[in-house]
Amino acid sequence: MPDAVPVPDGMPIRKRVSKEFGIELLDTDVKFITPELLVVEEVLKRFNKKKRKHHLIGVKQVVKNKEARVRLLKALVHAGGAYDSDNKRIYLFDNLELKKIPEVLTHEIGHAVNHFNLEMTKFMKFIADSGYNMTEFRKYFAPGNRMYQIATMKIEVPKDRWQDLLERFSLKSLARNEDIFGEMIVDNGKRKKQPWDENPLEKFAWVYEWFADRNEEFKEMAQRSAENGDETWKKDYEFLQKEVFKDEE
Repeated sequence: MPDAVPVPDGMPIRKRVSKEFGIELLDTDVKFITPELLVVEEVLKRFNKKKRKHHLIGVKQVVKNKEARVRLLKALVHAGGAYDSDNKRIYLFDNLELKKIPEVLTHEIGHAVNHFNLEMTKFMKFIADSGYNMTEFRKYFAPGNRMYQIATMKIEVPKDRWQDLLERFSLKSLARNEDIFGEMIVDNGKRKKQPWDENPLEKFAWVYEWFADRNEEFKEMAQRSAENGDETWKKDYEFLQKEVFKDEE
């Protein structure tokens, strides 16, 4: 007689989420416990209200995991979760506190929205409005130099030309702050002390999280920043309002 297979914790919750949202809640090298599954379900329910259900088209799995966190730590990246766009999978890491699940899950849903709900033309506008600049390192022939005949010239790309260069960028290249050829960089001039300064995709996910979960606080912060001369946060708020959450009542 074959050994009995243990039933995972919270099986009724997993079945409800699968039926209602088409999303699997899965264990890997670590396992969800029932309270965690209940919190995940409550977060997903919020996206079934205010016409937000379409925000979940880029999410097919929510997985509890340790291995991916350890792998990121080797690259000196500290995170509570991650998003795998190739598999439409959200990772919630093993060291994530129960009370932190809502904000981390919303943040990773923001990454999914960036990948599957937002046109590249609009995302490039978001990047420009967020205070990023684009620099091209253009190669040219340098005659008379016997050792290095190919040199590079640093050229600032005007923002009214960005839309003409869309084919040179992908979301994966923008996660590295560059184009797919490594010849153009996007940079906000900051030292990346804050996690949202890491790259444009992180900036979008943080802004998405704040707009979804801390809207009034975000709006007030954006207004204060504008009054102090920094319009970027206000532009980010307005972008999310117009382009991402525009169908809400």
